[in-house]
Amino acid sequence: MIPTLIEIGPLPIRSFGLMVALALIAGGMRLAKSFRLCGIDPRLAERYVTAAGISGLAGARLWFIGEHWGEFRGDLVAALFASAGFTFYGGFIIGSGVVIFMAWRDRVDIGKLCDALGPCLALGYAVGRLGCQLSGDGDYGITNDGFWSMSYSTGVVPTLPGQYVYPTPLFESSVSLLVLWLLTRVEGRPTILTGAFQRFGLYLALISLERVWVESLRPNPELVAGLSEAQFIGLLFLALGSLLMVRPALQRAIT
Repeated sequence: MIPTLIEIGPLPIRSFGLMVALALIAGGMRLAKSFRLCGIDPRLAERYVTAAGISGLAGARLWFIGEHWGEFRGDLVAALFASAGFTFYGGFIIGSGVVIFMAWRDRVDIGKLCDALGPCLALGYAVGRLGCQLSGDGDYGITNDGFWSMSYSTGVVPTLPGQYVYPTPLFESSVSLLVLWLLTRVEGRPTILTGAFQRFGLYLALISLERVWVESLRPNPELVAGLSEAQFIGLLFLALGSLLMVRPALQRAIT
């Protein structure tokens, strides 16, 4: 693991921070392309991605602290500014809320905006998770001795000496790139999933399936029916994404 890439005097350049910055840059460029295809001013892309990135990181950190409140309540300030510990859904929910508010303020069509976000979110997540991999921030999986396992003994949250675990950040980056490819294929076909929110529903369903699967490889406490909190929320988002995809057909059936 390489938590710190280089130190310039007293200033350390962290691998996680660098990959987050690269994720924002790549996401902004990808969102500008989707905005052009959807008829939205591409100049808004950088502003939206920056706002979503900052609020998303804050939301992911606050959600993680809420999940582990018993561990952090003695030193809340240190918990807020620690370099490890982020929960995807917290960042997704808070970041989405901020972007929706900005779209309402700018009078951007919410349906077109959401449908344009999928490829950007998939690419940004793929790059951002590489930061988790490089820093070894504790997002790795359970102990495993297979050829795909690895040690995080030099990470920010190190594994025990000689312990090998699932490299789940790499799994997530790989699956997110596959999701990006699928969404890009759909985006290039004007006859597929053309209703408002349908393409966003596809993104939500695919990324939720990924989350439900990858969380089964992590040491998470059970919440209900053998599912962790992340898996339970993932199933809810999967249902929401599926509903968004079939909503036009349901509306036609009802009318």
